[in-house]
Amino acid sequence: MLLHAAKTVGLGIVLLLMTVGVAGQLQSLPPELRRAPRNADEAAYRQIQIQRAMERQQRWDMRQAEADAHANAVKPGEKPTTLTEEDRKRLRELLTPNVDDIIANEELLKQSGTGIFRLFPNNSNCESKLRVRVDGECSRHVPGGSVYSFREGAITPDLHFNGGWLIGDSFFSQILIAPIGDVPLLDLTASSSQIRFLSSFEPATDVPGARQQYALIMKGIESDGIKYSKYVRPELGKSYAIRIIAYRNGNNLDRRLVREAVGPDHPVMMFKRVNEEDNRIDVLVAFRIVRKEDDGNLTIVWKELSHRKAPVLRFAQDEEMTDLK
Repeated sequence: MLLHAAKTVGLGIVLLLMTVGVAGQLQSLPPELRRAPRNADEAAYRQIQIQRAMERQQRWDMRQAEADAHANAVKPGEKPTTLTEEDRKRLRELLTPNVDDIIANEELLKQSGTGIFRLFPNNSNCESKLRVRVDGECSRHVPGGSVYSFREGAITPDLHFNGGWLIGDSFFSQILIAPIGDVPLLDLTASSSQIRFLSSFEPATDVPGARQQYALIMKGIESDGIKYSKYVRPELGKSYAIRIIAYRNGNNLDRRLVREAVGPDHPVMMFKRVNEEDNRIDVLVAFRIVRKEDDGNLTIVWKELSHRKAPVLRFAQDEEMTDLK
């Protein structure tokens, strides 16, 4: 009798939760906990599950608030740098390619899937959490100017300029770069002999296989006298090819977030963000170094050769979700 009463009360509570003030909180729950219970037994069980899920969400919210407070904390007497409008204008000018380079590559840039950009060497001495230096040795430093993404609308970069190397690296992605010599981009297609290996490369479709491929690419793969890896030394007047395979995650990430009490920096959060906001595709691009300044910055023109739907990787139910590195 008491059990039946508890189940009945539980059913009423669950239905009430789904129709009044806390209904908004329930929107973050998995679908199986949001729908109305079918009977009193299910209602009693679901009430416990909902309470646990909400407690986990509350703990996560508290950790996120604490992490945000630490990230935004400023020491006494220390103020975050505010760039002046003059500084912003100068940075925009630094990022703008030389007009001579635009004119010289006008025929290529008229085509769709092409572009031109400047890439600056990474200088950690010029940028920190609170400050961006724009004086002295940092007078030509551009915040964020050392990375670039060839995937339109992507929030994660594909190419990094660090320590004199061009490095292909992005979250949950397989990236291969190779030098292909003094080859004009207008002459290249996805079926060109210099591109054949990258074009035919088959990415793994399971997590263990993808991790093995990542390690193999780190060491470098030799084919027909060309080395394919994650690193190349940029040379003026030379062309390169890059294959970017930005995997999609196939797990139920909302369920993972509910099941695991995770903080804001947990990999599951990053997987969810890139799945929702990033342009996860498999793209093949050729690019060419057309200018190198005395301070090391590069001007690069590029051409997309092909793109296709990105493969999907799924982690096992009890497998920790981390990047491929």
